[in-house]
Amino acid sequence: MTRDEMDRKLFDLKTRQDAGERMLCPRCGRNVLKAPLMHNALSRHADLYVCDECGMTEAMLDMMRNPLPLEQWAVFKNTGPELDFKALSMQEVVGRVLGSQTEELLRLHQAWVLRTEGHTFDALREQALKACPGIVDLRENPFCAVYRAKDGQVLVRLRWDGNKSEIAVDTLPEKKK
Repeated sequence: MTRDEMDRKLFDLKTRQDAGERMLCPRCGRNVLKAPLMHNALSRHADLYVCDECGMTEAMLDMMRNPLPLEQWAVFKNTGPELDFKALSMQEVVGRVLGSQTEELLRLHQAWVLRTEGHTFDALREQALKACPGIVDLRENPFCAVYRAKDGQVLVRLRWDGNKSEIAVDTLPEKKK
């Protein structure tokens, strides 16, 4: 990632934090930042709030003159989901997704439908990969979250009816060899 791309990413994060968006710590990617935002630690290396744990770690590493480079922050790493559903059946995946990820998928879909100029689908895809454990892809047209199960794929499609998002779930079994 070039320095320009990193600066743009940092600026985007700062803007999102200033807007009050609830997000994970940009440094570790594990802890959710507290609300209100000013109750979190301010990073010593970027004009961003980080979780308290990262704030303490930054202070200790600075004292030892050994800071974590920005390139190693979670927000700059292209990591996949921490959890996958490859060991579950399609039926189990549908139950988990509808039970725990429906709100997040609806929020992402609404954000895409009501987007303003300058927002890219790549940023939304990145959010989905971080916020929805088990998701392997987010497709733009039609808006579709893809999950892989042991016996096939689960597709969660969303469409806008003018007032709200509608959800349809499809399962695609693997072909038997």
